[in-house]
Amino acid sequence: MSERRSGEDERHHAPLHSILEALGEEFCELGRFTEEFQSTLSPALLQVANNAQCHRDVQSLDLLSQRLTALSKYVLTIGKMLPSDWQVNSHHALSNITLSDLQYRLKGAPLPDGLEHESGELEMF
Repeated sequence: MSERRSGEDERHHAPLHSILEALGEEFCELGRFTEEFQSTLSPALLQVANNAQCHRDVQSLDLLSQRLTALSKYVLTIGKMLPSDWQVNSHHALSNITLSDLQYRLKGAPLPDGLEHESGELEMF
């Protein structure tokens, strides 16, 4: 795994365990985010208690939260088991992520000040 292909830019290589740690932490954060949705939406659910589709959606949201938490633990555990010298060129994979703040978190780099929203960015309205 630590062998490099000729012509690859070594600046883009990162330890595989670091990549998996970043993914695991992102899954964990998404799980927490989903749990917050559940807490925020729970009063509204009382108003639509007789709506079967709403109940299914709430159950799906709970399942999503549980699955994200499980994926987080899985990825973090695998990352801890890997030899620290295994590295991967993650540049191409990261270039496919259009959310710049997510891309920076997965790189393990701080988000630069004043970073403008790029094409594909999530805009809250």
